[in-house]
Amino acid sequence: MFTLRQYLFSVEDPYGLFRTLCDLRFEHDKAGRISYRIGNSAVTFPVWHNGAKHALRCYFRPTKQLRRIYGEAYLERELFLYDAPPHGRWVDVVLIPWIEGEELGKAVREAAEAGDQTTLRTLSEQFDRLALELLRAPWAHGDLKPENILVAPDSTLHLIDRDAMFLPEMQGEHSPELGTAAYQHPRRTAEDFNASMDDFSVALLSTALHALSLDPTLYEHYAERDGLLIDTQHLETDEALKEILHLFEVKGLAVRYRIARTLLRRGPSTLSAQPWLELLGKTFATVKGEAPELYFAREGLCGFRTEERIVIPPMFDDGRDFTEGLAAVQLGATWHFIDRHGAIALSLPTGHSVKPFRSGRARVYTEDSMYEIDLAGNRFEN
Repeated sequence: MFTLRQYLFSVEDPYGLFRTLCDLRFEHDKAGRISYRIGNSAVTFPVWHNGAKHALRCYFRPTKQLRRIYGEAYLERELFLYDAPPHGRWVDVVLIPWIEGEELGKAVREAAEAGDQTTLRTLSEQFDRLALELLRAPWAHGDLKPENILVAPDSTLHLIDRDAMFLPEMQGEHSPELGTAAYQHPRRTAEDFNASMDDFSVALLSTALHALSLDPTLYEHYAERDGLLIDTQHLETDEALKEILHLFEVKGLAVRYRIARTLLRRGPSTLSAQPWLELLGKTFATVKGEAPELYFAREGLCGFRTEERIVIPPMFDDGRDFTEGLAAVQLGATWHFIDRHGAIALSLPTGHSVKPFRSGRARVYTEDSMYEIDLAGNRFEN
């Protein structure tokens, strides 16, 4: 175990205690102190080397995986670290190119506090792109959280701190760390070390970011949480998750609703969010002459298909056949009507049930009454 104080003492030595990196120039703050970013397992110094900016990572608890993760960027016995001067030891460091940007958490906080839905929507979309790339890859990050994601000046997102990474050649090994608890499934163990171990963190961040893009005030309501809105240690009873699920439900955001529901999985490797993320941004439609039929699959979820193919994948809790161009579908406790492209055409109040359209009218039932609506959503009392 090494300390921040040891590293600061060594890198501030005027004679230089590096074995090969003799030309390193450290950045300093306005007070003249060496700049650094501290994490759970390492301290990172912004430095200049060979005319380019780099990140020098120095570890408090070195692990054997670091050499395989960083390859040639892993420099053995590079820095002399004092124990009690003049005594010390040579320790390993990592030197990698610097990625410019601000932490995702900071960008989200500033946008949410300003009510900036446009920026929050951009961050949400950029995260989903990054997330899909990550979930499709044969490796995993292992500690996915806003502090480990940088927002570049062009709004693209970049992963940093890959110390807990899984690589294909590590199959069968145990994870050296379990990631930050606020962004991990509460039942994750060291044995959950594989290419899909980021799935839960992806679903969590994707859900929170999109919810904030719809309602930035959620940040203020749940700002005291350790994580981003959602309490991962009490998922079944978490008020933020309930509020987000209801938000997606009433807006008819079926894919978002299903991604959020995967957070209630029994374990970190069940009910993957990836298939749902793959559906984001896709449009669904029949070709001329096709007639969709109600189709049930995936543990009771329903979608729509023709005789030849699935048109709208199963994503609803219940549904009715298409009539007069619209089909009733249920998401949670809320019914909607969708068109043949899968887009929401009409929405009903939560708790109301509905019959299909007949002759331009559909019957809607409340707990103690019934009324009708037309194709434009106008209400007619009986």
